[in-house]
Amino acid sequence: SKPEPKPATPKPETRSDDGARALALLEGRAAPAAAAAPAAKPPAAKGNFVLQIAAYTTSEDAQSRRAKLHQAGVTNAFVEQASIGGKQQYRLRVGPFPSREAAQAAQARLRTLGYDNGFIAAQ
Repeated sequence: SKPEPKPATPKPETRSDDGARALALLEGRAAPAAAAAPAAKPPAAKGNFVLQIAAYTTSEDAQSRRAKLHQAGVTNAFVEQASIGGKQQYRLRVGPFPSREAAQAAQARLRTLGYDNGFIAAQ
């Protein structure tokens, strides 16, 4: 039996980093320059999209609503304090998410829990 014909291979130096290129595509990065080692990648845990569900005038309201979300399984809900025109505001937010798509998926899930007017904010 004849040996299998090999597919045409690119120059050897590019072949060795096909694996790196495939990995980069899986991780949603552009094909790497060999120098862009893992250090260039932002830490995976830090997304930069948050979903703001509501804003409350008291910390108690915001915290009790956050507790309800936790009971419903939304464990990444948090309260962020802000001062708007001298007034304290307590924003009930969920996140962070690595992408807008992930935030949109969470937004859809929250709609099923009755939170209709959430919006996505880039942090």
